[in-house]
Amino acid sequence: MPSVTETSSAPPAAQAVSKTNLSVRRYRKSVTGLTAAELAALRSALTRMIALSDDRGFGYWAGIHGLPLPISCTHGSPLFLPWHRAYLYYFEQHLLDQMPSGQSVSLPWWDWSGQAGIPAAYAEAKLPDGAANPLAGAPISGIPAAQFNDENVPQVERTFRQPGPTGPNQGPAGLPSARQVAAVLALKDFDDFTVQLEDLHNQVHVWVGGTMSEIPLAAFDPVFWAHHTMIDRLWALWQLAHPGAGVGSVPLNHPLGPFPTLTVAHTLSTTALGYDYAAATSSATPA
Repeated sequence: MPSVTETSSAPPAAQAVSKTNLSVRRYRKSVTGLTAAELAALRSALTRMIALSDDRGFGYWAGIHGLPLPISCTHGSPLFLPWHRAYLYYFEQHLLDQMPSGQSVSLPWWDWSGQAGIPAAYAEAKLPDGAANPLAGAPISGIPAAQFNDENVPQVERTFRQPGPTGPNQGPAGLPSARQVAAVLALKDFDDFTVQLEDLHNQVHVWVGGTMSEIPLAAFDPVFWAHHTMIDRLWALWQLAHPGAGVGSVPLNHPLGPFPTLTVAHTLSTTALGYDYAAATSSATPA
């Protein structure tokens, strides 16, 4: 399968945390490019993760981003992209562990630059058979009641969304456009790139609304993972267009806590982490 990024650098090998075979490269696809069978496998694996109450479970990994304390995510710094790439890497391995036999579907990305709104795969509350769609929302679990307060977010038991307007010419109230994405991808300096890409990232969180707009709870929404896979893909595209650009002044040996085996250096190559992005016709491509 063709890919959108290859790198010539060879950072230290990442250490697997699950039974996932890193010697077989995985390809992340657009959610709109998943087959019916792939989408069914993704939903099945997510459902199984949600049912787990240990450190393999959805609630455990969603909670690393925000609540329960301590909040581990990194925003507003040059570590934003490396930290979230490491986060996706670990989550994806555990998602793959829960796939039905014979299936292996990597995290898909949501190309919000088309400004069409949340993809149907994540928006429809019910599946054709009447069952609940696990991609439409998830329970919020594992957070002590005392950690919900007016300083972070009111207590809720399940994710919800309040999306903004769709289509072009909505300005800051809408989703980022392909033109905005192209302008960010054209930036040559990593520090400028990561700041402006994070601005687009923030715009999407606010547009989705509800629990996605609250850092302490955002990762409990399944669409969070499709959104951040898109952000990671855009970094991969930028790396392809700017080989050797690095990560600015961030030390390559900087640890990406709470992940025990990854440093910034490990995140410089998607292929070293065992995955790549499948080539696709997209409104968000390099300028």
